[in-house]
Amino acid sequence: MNNIRYKLRGLGYAEVGDDIWLANLYFNALIKINKSSGQIQLIEKFPNYDIYQGWLYSTVFHVDGYLVFIPNTSEEILVYHLKTQRFQSMVLDGKKIGTKKTYFVNAYVYNHYIYLFPTGAKCIVRYDVSTHSVKYLENRLSALIRTWPETRYCFYQQFEVIDTKIYVPFLDLNAVAVFDLEDESVEIRHLEIEGGCSTIKYVDGFFYLASWSVPQIYRWNIEKDEIKTYDGFLSSNVEKNLFLYSCQVEDKLLFFPEHCKAVMSLSLKTGEIKEEKRIYNEDTEPLKTFFVQKEKDTSYILTADMGEISSFEYKENKLSFSPYYHMDNPYNKKMIQNYLDENGYCEVLYEEENSLDEYLEQVSMSDKVKITKRDKNCGKDIFGEARKRA
Repeated sequence: MNNIRYKLRGLGYAEVGDDIWLANLYFNALIKINKSSGQIQLIEKFPNYDIYQGWLYSTVFHVDGYLVFIPNTSEEILVYHLKTQRFQSMVLDGKKIGTKKTYFVNAYVYNHYIYLFPTGAKCIVRYDVSTHSVKYLENRLSALIRTWPETRYCFYQQFEVIDTKIYVPFLDLNAVAVFDLEDESVEIRHLEIEGGCSTIKYVDGFFYLASWSVPQIYRWNIEKDEIKTYDGFLSSNVEKNLFLYSCQVEDKLLFFPEHCKAVMSLSLKTGEIKEEKRIYNEDTEPLKTFFVQKEKDTSYILTADMGEISSFEYKENKLSFSPYYHMDNPYNKKMIQNYLDENGYCEVLYEEENSLDEYLEQVSMSDKVKITKRDKNCGKDIFGEARKRA
């Protein structure tokens, strides 16, 4: 079994000099990775949360000497001053953002402002880094979200910025929100598509969007409000929640998977959709891509199982990955174990993520086990599987 406690996984990172900073998702820790040595430093626990709590923060931005962490399941915006090495938190108003987690996955930096785009939250939140103040934006988007059922989510990872406008596709609505940075207004552009959208890319006057739950890609002419639909996905790749990010390479768009088994491409010349590369980890299980982040002129990907940030290259119709830096895995594993032991880490077991074999292995490894109540059928399912084996 690949023990997830030793894997470095985040939904975004900040690159400051020779260091990469991220909020680890598998347990509560601010992590710094030195690119030259490949060694990590576990700075400290994020305040106000237990060590075993993960998914607290999604991405992080470096602004004016601060690391600003975007709350995923956390109920506060957190900043870390690199000079003083101290945290400062801003608790969010539950009445304004709601109680449906995940709150935010991505955000955009504009001058001293950081705009947090809602995933499960009820509005766009503006954080002012210079004054450490929060504003909850009331507009057409917040009014729309308040009418939704609890099962509906808003935005995911990708958006497109053109001049002073940000185009963000809805996951559970066939529409694109257009956010104006100048007056902080929102326009909702409804589209004749299916399944909502999770990706958006602007190329030569057209927006290209991938459906979140239907195996289709759309080309949207915003001026004429016309939609062209591309089909042609391989049936073996079709699953719910398909893609999380798209980017342009040469005359193609690459679509990186969420639950789809492969990186797919769309030819901008012919409209052909094809499988570019299947991603596997060491035990041949399909590898999920959890975020794609652009740095300068190159895009990098961080996956759950590679344990490192890798750049990708597309040459002669072939997609390949290579490490952006190499990790010192023996050293890092030791540092993580020391950190967990020092902070009284309890293993959190989720039924949907652990089979009986994994459950027994983790229990035998440690006497510090915390059973979560996230799934009411956890004990029932484990008992049922054990009974079948008896």
